[in-house]
Order: sequence, then C-alpha cells, then structure tokens
Amino acid sequence: MNKIFSSPKIKPVFLLFLLCCVQKLIAQNPAYDSLIVKAKEYYTAKNYFQSAITYNKAFKILGGKGYPEHRYDAARSWARANVKDSVFINLNKLADKTEFLELNVLQTDKAFMVLHEEKQWKELLKKINPNNEVYNDSLARVLNSVYDFDQRNRKKMNEIKNSSGAQSDEYKRTVRMINFADSLNLIQVINILKKHGWLSRNEVGRTGNKALWLVLQHASLGIQEKYFEVMKTAVQKGKASKTDLAYLEDRILMRQNKKQLYGTQYKLDQATGEMKLWDIEDPDNLNKRRESVGLEPM
Repeated sequence: MNKIFSSPKIKPVFLLFLLCCVQKLIAQNPAYDSLIVKAKEYYTAKNYFQSAITYNKAFKILGGKGYPEHRYDAARSWARANVKDSVFINLNKLADKTEFLELNVLQTDKAFMVLHEEKQWKELLKKINPNNEVYNDSLARVLNSVYDFDQRNRKKMNEIKNSSGAQSDEYKRTVRMINFADSLNLIQVINILKKHGWLSRNEVGRTGNKALWLVLQHASLGIQEKYFEVMKTAVQKGKASKTDLAYLEDRILMRQNKKQLYGTQYKLDQATGEMKLWDIEDPDNLNKRRESVGLEPM
C-alpha cells in the first residue's frame, strides 16, 4: 500500500496528489455500496443465498468487478449456500488477479470447510501455494507483534504531533521510544532472517510478511543496503512484494543522496517546512517503472 506521510506544510501539487488518491479510494458507486451493505445484512441474518445474489448484483454495477474483500465475502456466502461452483469462480478470480487470498486464513475459514475434499479446492491451494509452503503459527505471532509494535508507536507519535507539536516533550519522548522499539524489532527480524530466510505470506500471513519489510524500511542505511539483495531475491521467488521492494530501493537511493526510481519518497524541506518529492531518475519513464512494480501512475 502506498504510504502517506503527514507534514506541517504540504505543497499544493502534493496535496492534489493526495486528494486524488483519497478520492480514488472512497469514491465508490453509491448503488454498489448500498448492495454491499444489504449483502452483509443478509449474511448476518443467515440468508446466505440472497446474500450471494446481492453481491453478484453489486459486481454487475462495476462491470463484473468488485473489491477483493467483497469478492471473498461473496465466496463465503456461496459456500454457506452450498453453491460450490460459484465459490470457486470468486476465489479463483482473487487468486488469478490479486494477492488478497491468504493461505492460513483460507484454510481455517469455517465457511469453506465443506470444500476441503473437492478437487477444485486442492487446485486452488496449489495455485496460491505452488511451493507447498507450510504456515508457521509461532513465527507469524512474533512478526504480528513486531508489526503492531511498530505501527502503534508511530500512530501515537502522529497523534501527539498533531495535538502538541513536534517540539513538545511528549513528542520527543515518543520518538525516543520508537527508536528503542525499532532496535528491538530489528534484532528479532534479523534473527528470523538469518535462521529462516525471507518468510512468505503463506508461511507467516500477510501481516507477518509485511513486518519483515517494515522493520527494514525503518532501519539504518547500512542495514537496508545489507538486506536489499536478500529482499530482491525473495521478490524473485515470490516471497516478498515488489511494491515494498520499490519503496526500500527508493529510500536507500534517497539516503545515498541519489535520485529515486519510483517516486515513493518525500523529504521535509527544513527551510520551508514543506514536503518535497525527492528527485527522480529519468522522470519521463517514471510511470512505466511504477506500473512494473504495482504502483499507481503518478
């Protein structure tokens, strides 16, 4: 997911960019939204077939498309209604076109238990887990905690910054706490990488997999440079996100005082207090590079 950083003062062009992103996220079709709400209400009332039909009506409004979480919920409705072919139509669309499906969640979802002996179920699992990776619950829990620790502290820091300002004692204490937390998280992540290598979403879930990158993204330049090739190899093996790798590469380039490649990094101008897009290498081909790693056009 693209990261948005808050700042005391933002240039109009950057503000417009943020506004477009927000509008793109929230400007859904009202008729679609209404049907999704109804579909969820039908599911809660255990009227599963009507729920599934209502999801289908919503997708038709968007030309047969739907948000991944809604497509997944539609599959659950069809499963509860025991219409197996429709379950697999929805789940296979997610497997073919998105990275939404999470192996452990899918396997433990009670709605899909009735499908576990089906040939199509085994084919679906093979599609999303071609290397027969095994979910490691203990490592997933460790990395989930790392992720929560990282994000909780930064959320608190932003709240304090907005209410008390970046010069307040509370803000400075929180920054020190974040630095300490980052050092603890880094120790855990490096130990895991040394012992297990880069763990995929199938092995530790979406959040656990994201935590590996997130901790490196907040690490020192030396650590980032050291583990960049490790993550690059993981991307080639399908174990890490090429979008996340693009963020890490841009951050490394910026910290090396070089031009970035994907336009993911902004830096605070100390003189003006404005967030400025860091210089970009070959800007004419920026959007081609962004598309190649799954980023929206600039």
